[in-house]
Amino acid sequence: MKQMLVTSLFAIGLLFTSNSVYAAVDTNEINELDNVNIEESEGTAGLTPDSFWYFFDQAVENFQLLMTTDSEKESDLLLQLVKERLLESEQMVDEEKDEYMNELIDDYLSTLEKAQEEVAEVITDEAIDDEVKEELSEQLEDSTTVTDEVAEKIEEEEKEEFEEKQQEAYLVANVVKDIDPEKVKSLREQDLGFGQIVKVVTLAEESGKTEDEIIALLQEGKGFGEIAKELNIHPSQIMKKVIDKKQKEMEEMMEEAVAAGDEETINQLSSSLENVENQKIAFNISEEYAEMEEEVKKELTEIEEELASGELTQEEADEKIRELNQESEKEIAELKEEATEELAEMEEDEEKTEAEKEVAEEAKKVAKEAKAEAKEKELAAKEKAKEAREKQKELEKEKREQAKEAEEEAREAAKEQAKEARAKQKELEEEKKEKAKEAEEKTREAAKEKAEEAREKQKELEEEKKERKAKENREKAKNGQGNKEEDQD
Repeated sequence: MKQMLVTSLFAIGLLFTSNSVYAAVDTNEINELDNVNIEESEGTAGLTPDSFWYFFDQAVENFQLLMTTDSEKESDLLLQLVKERLLESEQMVDEEKDEYMNELIDDYLSTLEKAQEEVAEVITDEAIDDEVKEELSEQLEDSTTVTDEVAEKIEEEEKEEFEEKQQEAYLVANVVKDIDPEKVKSLREQDLGFGQIVKVVTLAEESGKTEDEIIALLQEGKGFGEIAKELNIHPSQIMKKVIDKKQKEMEEMMEEAVAAGDEETINQLSSSLENVENQKIAFNISEEYAEMEEEVKKELTEIEEELASGELTQEEADEKIRELNQESEKEIAELKEEATEELAEMEEDEEKTEAEKEVAEEAKKVAKEAKAEAKEKELAAKEKAKEAREKQKELEKEKREQAKEAEEEAREAAKEQAKEARAKQKELEEEKKEKAKEAEEKTREAAKEKAEEAREKQKELEEEKKERKAKENREKAKNGQGNKEEDQD
């Protein structure tokens, strides 16, 4: 069906494509369309992101999902797509095409999340056969396992989210079936997805709190990681509890199968128990991991105490934590490698005679030493590259800070200059006002003096006028007296 849809989309595309574009299409890429169905049915990746037709392949997948309304069929289809993303990732790693890995991993996680929700719908549906539920649960669980080569390509900042979503899907596959249906219904009515439901339920069980109390913490805006930390619960505790429970159930079934002499069931359970051991390695929950985790916690506590007491600076504490993380990552890688080798040895030892074992042991020893040496060189190269990146990052940060400081200083200098200019301008204006005031005062004083002089002059003139008039009057009087005397004579 997928092949038919891809071919149909290709034909439709040609209707809207010019002859020149069609002529430019590589015939080898067209031939890929004929092999899509065959390749995928054989468990290979089929079309990969480096192919011209990958867009059409994804368009078909989306169309298939759109046309599938049955939860059981949609679960099966989504699980196939998850497997396809993993196969594509492995092929891109093999071909050293790392530029496609981020997109593939994001697509894998997104599809895995959709798959877990649909599978959970089927598991909680009482009308669906238990055998179907079990098969889908196992497929979902298998979908959480990726190869070490793919895991190594995941960027450091993405690893935490990647592991969290893997664990969430694993919990959905193994925990949902044991949750009371009424409880599931109640939690679904609160708009919680199945991934959130298993986290709420498992955190409540592990902490002794109620589901409502966990949900209340979520409603405060806290994430599950923050809640777990607040409750002093590590995600590995929950994963270990779930896996240990599953392992115990399998061991009980193994005892029954051995007692009944059921060889087929014994073989199936042996394989399943080996898968459980692999899952413990994948999720870092073996005894060695637990011991290492306790050791790391203890050292972190000591660093925090030294920082609080002032024995260490923040920079020294950060450096110690970085070194501790590097050492932990190295030890985890070694533990994984040792566990993987031990499992491989166990499988091989079952099929070999004592003589073959000795030869194989020697060969493995040589291979292991060579691998360890290569690993050390690889780790050293990675460490140097990481140090170089850190150094470059520090230099860039220092440059940005220096540029920022210079910019700030320039702004402050400009501000200061502007302030001084305003102050100077203000002084000049004040001085100008003062001079204008003095000039105005002088003008008023001069005018006042002139007015005073004018009044004095006027007064003098009036005095002179009065004096002349008096003199004239005296003269007249004198003249009048003389005339009288003449008249008497």
